[in-house]
Amino acid sequence: MRHNIIDFLKESVQKRTSWWLLAFLFLMASTLGWGFRRGTLPQELNKLILTGHETLRTEEIVQIMGIQPGTSFENYDLGQMEHRLTSHPRIKSAHLEKKTDDQLLVEITERKPNYLVNSDGHLFEIDSDLKILSMDDVRSRGLTVLSGTFPREKGEVVGAAFKDLHTSVENAFRSYPALKTRISEVSLHEDGEIFVYADTPLSVRVQVGTLFQTEQVRKLYAVLAYLEKEKVRPKLVDIRGEDAVYH
Repeated sequence: MRHNIIDFLKESVQKRTSWWLLAFLFLMASTLGWGFRRGTLPQELNKLILTGHETLRTEEIVQIMGIQPGTSFENYDLGQMEHRLTSHPRIKSAHLEKKTDDQLLVEITERKPNYLVNSDGHLFEIDSDLKILSMDDVRSRGLTVLSGTFPREKGEVVGAAFKDLHTSVENAFRSYPALKTRISEVSLHEDGEIFVYADTPLSVRVQVGTLFQTEQVRKLYAVLAYLEKEKVRPKLVDIRGEDAVYH
């Protein structure tokens, strides 16, 4: 989890040329004069504290919020900025709090990707609620891929076929946690056949059948354990029947 402090005022001084600095100082002097005439000084947002972000980059968060360095706090609606953040698919919740006259605290909770979905030529990161976090912008490693032709609506992967496959894989990993580190992909073909691809510590394709439930999961675990122990390396294993068939 990252914790960033962005000092806009310091960055402004470091990055701008002397001409721009003079223009900035002139503008600041004019603003201060206006403030004194009104009997008050503008409260500018010069420092931003970001916490909780792991996947999103700092500059992405600043862009989503629409922050401009040195802009008066009066020009910002914190509720609106919170809404912008929580509307981003990777962000689950956000809290903004004005800490001082020029300092804003932004606390973010990101959604956690559970699987990759390979569908219609695109890769989607999804979380446990099947919400789509990204398309062709994978930022998490080691996620199992669920492949097939799956419909999507309102930012979620939907359809009975996908939900059944997702539930089956979740149950398999829950029953046999060791499978999660071995299986790289579970593919649902158009004819309803399910294929499992294992790649650690050996690479093999396993034809499961049209169901991936308790009995098939048990067979799969036993087959992979046997192949690893005996160092057998078939290209395809068929576990649809009572006995596993190697090819």
